[in-house]
Amino acid sequence: MAPSIAEPDAAPHAHEMSGLAEVVTALSMIVGRGKRARAVADLANVTRGGRVLDVGCGPGTAARLAARRGAVVIGVDPSPVMLRFARWISAARRAHGLDWRVGRAESLPLEDGSVTVAWAISTVHHWDDPSAGLEEIRRVLAPAGQVLLAERLVQPGARGHAAHGLTRDQADSLATELAAAGFTDIHTDTRRAGRRTFLIVAGTSSS
Repeated sequence: MAPSIAEPDAAPHAHEMSGLAEVVTALSMIVGRGKRARAVADLANVTRGGRVLDVGCGPGTAARLAARRGAVVIGVDPSPVMLRFARWISAARRAHGLDWRVGRAESLPLEDGSVTVAWAISTVHHWDDPSAGLEEIRRVLAPAGQVLLAERLVQPGARGHAAHGLTRDQADSLATELAAAGFTDIHTDTRRAGRRTFLIVAGTSSS
Protein backbone atom coordinates (compact mmCIF):
# COMPACT_ATOMS: atom_id res chain seq x y z
CA MET A 1 0.00 0.00 0.00
CA ALA A 2 1.41 3.39 -0.95
CA PRO A 3 2.19 5.79 1.89
CA SER A 4 -0.31 8.57 2.45
CA ILE A 5 0.65 12.03 1.24
CA ALA A 6 0.35 14.78 3.85
CA GLU A 7 0.69 18.53 3.61
CA PRO A 8 4.18 19.73 4.63
CA ASP A 9 2.93 21.33 7.86
CA ALA A 10 1.05 18.17 8.83
CA ALA A 11 3.90 15.72 8.23
CA PRO A 12 5.87 16.35 11.46
CA HIS A 13 2.73 15.91 13.54
CA ALA A 14 1.87 12.67 11.75
CA HIS A 15 5.41 11.42 12.36
CA GLU A 16 5.21 12.27 16.06
CA MET A 17 1.88 10.44 16.39
CA SER A 18 3.32 7.39 14.61
CA GLY A 19 6.36 7.44 16.91
CA LEU A 20 4.16 7.76 20.00
CA ALA A 21 2.10 4.77 18.89
CA GLU A 22 5.28 2.71 18.51
CA VAL A 23 6.46 3.72 21.98
CA VAL A 24 3.12 2.69 23.52
CA THR A 25 3.25 -0.61 21.62
CA ALA A 26 6.84 -1.23 22.75
CA LEU A 27 5.91 -0.66 26.39
CA SER A 28 2.97 -3.05 26.15
CA MET A 29 5.22 -5.70 24.59
CA ILE A 30 7.76 -5.39 27.40
CA VAL A 31 5.04 -6.28 29.88
CA GLY A 32 3.13 -8.83 27.84
CA ARG A 33 5.64 -11.21 26.24
CA GLY A 34 7.53 -12.76 29.16
CA LYS A 35 5.41 -15.88 29.72
CA ARG A 36 4.99 -16.55 26.02
CA ALA A 37 8.73 -16.10 25.49
CA ARG A 38 9.55 -18.63 28.22
CA ALA A 39 7.13 -21.17 26.78
CA VAL A 40 8.62 -20.82 23.29
CA ALA A 41 12.22 -20.98 24.58
CA ASP A 42 11.37 -24.08 26.64
CA LEU A 43 9.76 -25.79 23.66
CA ALA A 44 12.78 -24.95 21.49
CA ASN A 45 15.11 -26.20 24.26
CA VAL A 46 17.31 -23.13 23.91
CA THR A 47 20.65 -23.76 25.60
CA ARG A 48 24.21 -22.48 25.56
CA GLY A 49 25.71 -22.48 22.08
CA GLY A 50 22.43 -22.11 20.21
CA ARG A 51 22.02 -19.45 17.51
CA VAL A 52 18.58 -17.91 17.76
CA LEU A 53 16.70 -15.59 15.41
CA ASP A 54 13.80 -13.59 16.85
CA VAL A 55 11.65 -12.35 13.94
CA GLY A 56 9.71 -9.24 14.90
CA CYS A 57 11.64 -8.99 18.16
CA GLY A 58 10.07 -5.71 19.29
CA PRO A 59 11.78 -4.43 22.46
CA GLY A 60 13.65 -7.74 22.80
CA THR A 61 12.01 -9.62 25.69
CA ALA A 62 12.28 -13.06 24.09
CA ALA A 63 15.72 -12.35 22.64
CA ARG A 64 17.12 -11.43 26.07
CA LEU A 65 15.63 -14.58 27.57
CA ALA A 66 17.42 -16.72 24.97
CA ALA A 67 20.66 -14.81 25.58
CA ARG A 68 20.39 -15.45 29.33
CA ARG A 69 20.27 -19.15 28.50
CA GLY A 70 23.59 -18.87 26.70
CA ALA A 71 22.45 -18.51 23.09
CA VAL A 72 23.75 -16.00 20.58
CA VAL A 73 20.69 -14.06 19.43
CA ILE A 74 19.80 -11.90 16.46
CA GLY A 75 16.70 -9.77 16.88
CA VAL A 76 15.14 -8.48 13.66
CA ASP A 77 12.38 -5.87 13.53
CA PRO A 78 11.17 -3.39 10.89
CA SER A 79 10.86 -0.60 13.46
CA PRO A 80 13.98 1.40 14.45
CA VAL A 81 11.99 2.66 17.47
CA MET A 82 11.53 -0.90 18.73
CA LEU A 83 15.20 -1.66 18.22
CA ARG A 84 16.22 1.46 20.15
CA PHE A 85 14.13 0.20 23.06
CA ALA A 86 15.73 -3.25 22.69
CA ARG A 87 19.25 -1.82 22.81
CA TRP A 88 18.48 0.52 25.71
CA ILE A 89 16.84 -2.14 27.88
CA SER A 90 19.54 -4.70 27.07
CA ALA A 91 22.29 -2.26 28.03
CA ALA A 92 20.48 -1.34 31.25
CA ARG A 93 20.16 -5.02 32.15
CA ARG A 94 23.73 -5.81 31.05
CA ALA A 95 22.47 -8.43 28.61
CA HIS A 96 25.09 -9.86 26.26
CA GLY A 97 25.13 -12.02 23.13
CA LEU A 98 22.58 -9.87 21.31
CA ASP A 99 22.63 -8.40 17.81
CA TRP A 100 19.81 -6.09 16.64
CA ARG A 101 19.05 -5.61 12.93
CA VAL A 102 16.40 -3.74 10.95
CA GLY A 103 14.53 -6.10 8.66
CA ARG A 104 11.33 -7.92 7.82
CA ALA A 105 10.34 -11.57 7.79
CA GLU A 106 10.16 -11.48 4.00
CA SER A 107 13.75 -10.23 3.67
CA LEU A 108 15.90 -11.29 6.60
CA PRO A 109 19.35 -9.66 6.93
CA LEU A 110 21.12 -12.97 7.68
CA GLU A 111 23.30 -15.43 5.82
CA ASP A 112 22.06 -18.84 4.68
CA GLY A 113 22.08 -21.52 7.39
CA SER A 114 23.28 -19.13 10.07
CA VAL A 115 20.85 -19.94 12.94
CA THR A 116 19.66 -23.10 14.69
CA VAL A 117 16.34 -21.75 16.00
CA ALA A 118 14.01 -19.13 14.55
CA TRP A 119 10.86 -17.92 16.24
CA ALA A 120 8.21 -15.28 15.80
CA ILE A 121 6.06 -14.39 18.79
CA SER A 122 2.80 -12.57 18.08
CA THR A 123 4.07 -11.20 14.77
CA VAL A 124 3.10 -13.64 12.01
CA HIS A 125 -0.33 -12.03 11.68
CA HIS A 126 1.47 -8.78 10.75
CA TRP A 127 3.57 -10.29 7.94
CA ASP A 128 2.81 -8.95 4.46
CA ASP A 129 3.59 -12.29 2.80
CA PRO A 130 3.65 -15.32 5.16
CA SER A 131 4.82 -17.70 2.43
CA ALA A 132 7.82 -15.47 1.65
CA GLY A 133 8.54 -15.14 5.37
CA LEU A 134 8.60 -18.91 5.84
CA GLU A 135 10.86 -19.33 2.82
CA GLU A 136 13.27 -16.79 4.29
CA ILE A 137 13.26 -18.53 7.68
CA ARG A 138 14.03 -21.84 6.01
CA ARG A 139 16.89 -20.18 4.12
CA VAL A 140 18.58 -18.86 7.25
CA LEU A 141 18.06 -22.02 9.33
CA ALA A 142 20.80 -24.63 9.55
CA PRO A 143 19.86 -28.23 8.67
CA ALA A 144 17.56 -29.67 11.35
CA GLY A 145 16.96 -26.14 12.68
CA GLN A 146 13.68 -25.36 14.38
CA VAL A 147 11.02 -22.77 13.59
CA LEU A 148 8.37 -21.82 16.17
CA LEU A 149 5.52 -19.45 15.37
CA ALA A 150 3.54 -18.39 18.44
CA GLU A 151 0.25 -16.53 18.18
CA ARG A 152 -2.62 -15.79 20.53
CA LEU A 153 -5.66 -18.01 19.93
CA VAL A 154 -8.51 -15.84 18.65
CA GLN A 155 -12.09 -16.65 17.86
CA PRO A 156 -13.47 -16.74 14.30
CA GLY A 157 -15.05 -13.43 13.34
CA ALA A 158 -13.09 -11.40 15.91
CA ARG A 159 -12.42 -7.78 14.97
CA GLY A 160 -9.94 -5.06 15.91
CA HIS A 161 -7.31 -5.95 18.52
CA ALA A 162 -9.23 -9.13 19.38
CA ALA A 163 -8.35 -10.45 15.91
CA HIS A 164 -4.58 -10.11 16.47
CA GLY A 165 -3.63 -13.76 16.45
CA LEU A 166 -4.76 -16.96 14.78
CA THR A 167 -7.90 -19.03 14.84
CA ARG A 168 -7.42 -22.78 14.94
CA ASP A 169 -8.26 -22.98 11.24
CA GLN A 170 -5.64 -20.31 10.49
CA ALA A 171 -3.09 -22.24 12.56
CA ASP A 172 -3.85 -25.33 10.47
CA SER A 173 -3.34 -23.26 7.32
CA LEU A 174 -0.02 -21.98 8.68
CA ALA A 175 1.08 -25.58 9.31
CA THR A 176 0.21 -26.37 5.69
CA GLU A 177 2.31 -23.40 4.55
CA LEU A 178 5.23 -24.68 6.64
CA ALA A 179 5.02 -28.00 4.83
CA ALA A 180 4.89 -26.21 1.47
CA ALA A 181 8.02 -24.27 2.44
CA GLY A 182 9.89 -27.53 3.00
CA PHE A 183 9.63 -28.00 6.78
CA THR A 184 9.04 -31.40 8.36
CA ASP A 185 7.94 -32.71 11.79
CA ILE A 186 5.24 -30.04 11.86
CA HIS A 187 3.03 -29.85 14.93
CA THR A 188 0.90 -27.39 16.86
CA ASP A 189 1.03 -26.96 20.64
CA THR A 190 -1.52 -25.14 22.76
CA ARG A 191 -0.16 -23.28 25.78
CA ARG A 192 -1.37 -20.89 28.45
CA ALA A 193 0.30 -17.58 29.30
CA GLY A 194 -1.55 -15.97 32.18
CA ARG A 195 -5.17 -15.68 31.11
CA ARG A 196 -4.33 -16.08 27.44
CA THR A 197 -4.30 -19.23 25.32
CA PHE A 198 -1.82 -19.25 22.50
CA LEU A 199 -0.78 -21.61 19.74
CA ILE A 200 2.76 -22.57 18.71
CA VAL A 201 3.09 -23.94 15.19
CA ALA A 202 6.51 -25.58 14.90
CA GLY A 203 8.58 -27.44 12.35
CA THR A 204 12.08 -28.60 11.44
CA SER A 205 14.22 -27.49 8.51
CA SER A 206 14.88 -30.51 6.31
CA SER A 207 18.01 -29.15 4.63
